[in-house]
Amino acid sequence: MRTVALLLLGPMALAPGVPARAQSEGGAALSLDRLAQDVVASNPERRFYQRQIETAGVERQAAGRWADPEAVVEFGERRQNDARTGAPLGDGQTYAVSIVQPVEFGGRIALRRAIAERQIDLARIGLQQFDATLAGRARALGYGLFAADEKAAVARTVANRMRTLARVIVSRDPAGPAPRLEAASLQAGAIGAERVAAIADAEANTILYELNQLRAAPYTARIRIVRPDASLPDLPSGATLAAAASANNFELKALRAQFEQQGLRVDLARKARLPVLGIGPYYDRARSDTRETNYGVRLSTTIPLWNRQAGEVAVQAGRQAQANATLIEAERRIARDVFDKAAQYEAKRRALAQWRGSTPQGFAAAAQEADSNYRLGAIPLATYMQMQQSYVDATNAVLDTRREALEALLQLRALNGGGALAR
Repeated sequence: MRTVALLLLGPMALAPGVPARAQSEGGAALSLDRLAQDVVASNPERRFYQRQIETAGVERQAAGRWADPEAVVEFGERRQNDARTGAPLGDGQTYAVSIVQPVEFGGRIALRRAIAERQIDLARIGLQQFDATLAGRARALGYGLFAADEKAAVARTVANRMRTLARVIVSRDPAGPAPRLEAASLQAGAIGAERVAAIADAEANTILYELNQLRAAPYTARIRIVRPDASLPDLPSGATLAAAASANNFELKALRAQFEQQGLRVDLARKARLPVLGIGPYYDRARSDTRETNYGVRLSTTIPLWNRQAGEVAVQAGRQAQANATLIEAERRIARDVFDKAAQYEAKRRALAQWRGSTPQGFAAAAQEADSNYRLGAIPLATYMQMQQSYVDATNAVLDTRREALEALLQLRALNGGGALAR
């Protein structure tokens, strides 16, 4: 009686591997690459880095210009006396006008322009680093969304399968306590599976909200991630990866540019002791009993007698030493991070390679086979429950391990300046 009833209701159970996606049903289907492109193109914060480049360009133009001319206007009274008697000859007004253009020597304008050029380089590096970091984050979140949907789908499939069997058992005439206990055990297993599905749904929502924020989309917008490529590439040796990161890492590029820029500031501070020459025309007119007009060229210069620039040189040299220390610390930290992420990636990849013969599809088929055999009475309830739970656990383990491997790979790529890491 038990076998016949279960066989009649067998088609009601959901087939494994084809459940509806709870979180992304009806959303646009995107690959990880397409998602990354969409996030980078639509992210509103990216405009800040583009604006920084424009601002640095304006600073470069200003740095190459001469200092503004200085205009001097003098007003006064003129009194003329006889040289022999001292008798006043006449009073009158006097005024003078001069325009002086400061001229700097020692290549100070070129140094300021070079400092501004490094600022443009820093702004560009900042934009490249932002794009690479944002693309990596989008790919990691995209795979996380795919994995969460897969977890929810598998758990929901198992829960529906168990509830269907429980309804079949209680619908027939119970003969003794065994059917009721089996139905209760199936209901309990379904509750556990539905909790796993609810946790996965919540995780998918959290990821989806962050993705929508990154791509400036409404929080409620739904997307579906196309099944990503499951292959994980071989990596070069740790020394090769560290050397590539040392050459390509965005943070190191920025610190090197800052160190070079600070060296230029030290040179500029030293050049500040050179005098500044002011040159320009002047016009002087005075009137009493006679009228007198003077005009010509005026020269002025500073006299660096007290060497007040020594303090600024010391300050800039100290900042250069600090920049060098920061660069050395960053080089060591990034090399350590490269070896750490590479080790994590290889550990996850080795684990996945060992599980190659035990894919989620294989566990899905085994779970379906256990369902069919239980309906036929060929296996006990304990074996059936263990197989369904193992299907959920194995799927979660494979998806989580692959996600962790992908995150380590993406972090390695970010450390390498967003470049490829394949041999």
